[in-house]
Amino acid sequence: MRAHLVACLLPLLTASIPAAALDEDCGRVPAIPGRESDPFDSYLPTIDSALSLPKEGVFALRLRPVGDVIYPVQPERGSDGGYGGIVTLENIPAGRYRIVLSEEAWVDAVQGNAHLPLLSVRRAIDCPGTRQSVQVEVKGEPLMLQFGGATAARVKIAVLRIWPFEWKW
Repeated sequence: MRAHLVACLLPLLTASIPAAALDEDCGRVPAIPGRESDPFDSYLPTIDSALSLPKEGVFALRLRPVGDVIYPVQPERGSDGGYGGIVTLENIPAGRYRIVLSEEAWVDAVQGNAHLPLLSVRRAIDCPGTRQSVQVEVKGEPLMLQFGGATAARVKIAVLRIWPFEWKW
């Protein structure tokens, strides 16, 4: 009976792994039938800096020269040139998120006019399409992301919730 229960539940559990259960090295999503394994492989809506999005997801952000960006909260790194921008995610549930960038840049996560600590920062050197990822724990309120130091005027961004536990087989 126990084996039958496990056999019935296993497909349900593996099908419900969210897109944010990302591969640690490249920020890739594990292969699940019917879904792209790289969050940047499909069409991405592009928005201008200083706009808001309704929730987390995958998108591209048009950046501006850092000197033209007005950061609502002073960046932790200061201004180091290049391109930068901001985006606010209006409705984001509380939890841990991974923020994956297609270009090298610094990122600040801000809630309630205060910087959130970055729990993990990974630079991806040998990963096509992905340059770095960070993890952050957020509260259930708007999340503002501030970017700077980018060499490209457009960056692809994935803000994906991390599954609340790790699979250990």
